[in-house]
Amino acid sequence: MSTPTMDDAAKVLADPTAYADDARLHAALAHLRAKQPVAGVDQKPYRPFWAVTKHADIMAIERANDLFLSSPRSLLATAQA
Repeated sequence: MSTPTMDDAAKVLADPTAYADDARLHAALAHLRAKQPVAGVDQKPYRPFWAVTKHADIMAIERANDLFLSSPRSLLATAQA
């Protein structure tokens, strides 16, 4: 498997088929953790979102819920939804 670019790796997170392909998903996540642990994902038909891929960063965000929020868009939805 070739090494994905940062944009390609982030786009994998918005591809429903990636979640059925463990190797592809884990390669993209490993690449993002190493090169761009907080990645903007802007892939149609979904609304843009931030992907945080490092455990320590996720935990820090969870603890600082006065600074970070996931609502009103707490799930991946199409732009029309």
